[in-house]
Amino acid sequence: MFEELKRQWRSGGMVIRLVLANATVFVALHLINLPFWAMRQPGPDILGWLWSFSDLGALLRKPWTPVTYMFTHWGFSHIFFNMLLLWFMGRLFEDLLGGRRVLGNYLLGGLSGFALYLIGYNLLPVYADEVGGSTIHGASASVMAVLVGIAAYRPDLEVRLLLFGTVRLKWIALVLFLIDLVSVQTSPNSGGHLAHIGGALYGYLASMRLRQGSDWSLSFVNGIEKLFSFLRRDRGPRMRVEKRYTGKRGRSDADFNAAKRDQQARIDAILDKISRSGYDSLSKEEKDVLFKAGK
Repeated sequence: MFEELKRQWRSGGMVIRLVLANATVFVALHLINLPFWAMRQPGPDILGWLWSFSDLGALLRKPWTPVTYMFTHWGFSHIFFNMLLLWFMGRLFEDLLGGRRVLGNYLLGGLSGFALYLIGYNLLPVYADEVGGSTIHGASASVMAVLVGIAAYRPDLEVRLLLFGTVRLKWIALVLFLIDLVSVQTSPNSGGHLAHIGGALYGYLASMRLRQGSDWSLSFVNGIEKLFSFLRRDRGPRMRVEKRYTGKRGRSDADFNAAKRDQQARIDAILDKISRSGYDSLSKEEKDVLFKAGK
């Protein structure tokens, strides 16, 4: 089973990776807490290190939590419905716009939801009595960004729902957004619904900008990759192995055959991705590789 999970992580696509990341955190939290629960002893406050806060002092002490909160769930129904919606809408998003944009929408949607939650709890009078003790966790804001993002990009795309039949994406997104607008006033989880609204607003604005040629989500992911690449290069001196020049040119038969095998494996992986997610899911680099191989 562990090997199957690793295979899914490597080749299953971005939505599967996001679902697995959320599920891993959920299972780990409960496994760590289980023996302490059984012994009626207080366990380590791992949730306190992963979820985030409306209190600015607590936020300054744990500045990583605006990211970790969007991968953290405690209740089973909470993670189940979030991951079900992410799987359903995320696959549509990934098929049409690619996995990197799914990741960008997920992260920026979660950050936008957190920003609206933070602003609301610190500036709106209605939350004045709750700001000190409010916490937030869960992927709902990120999932709303993915859902509204694909609905705004392809509003008339039809999907089949179990109880409602064929429904256009724009109506699904609109109904869920209106539920959050109502629930922010009536639900005890008002801060969560405020974050959902922030995630939905990001998803809508990002899709509108994408239609105009400005790709917020992809630019954000590219920026993260460049940052990590820079940090890896800047970790200090590395041992360098130099091969003495012998005057020989070209490659041996073994090197040539190894390169051919690598190239064929790369092409096979791209073809598998097309059969799984469609040609539009390919990156520019993958399309270039396929084009050169076709020539």
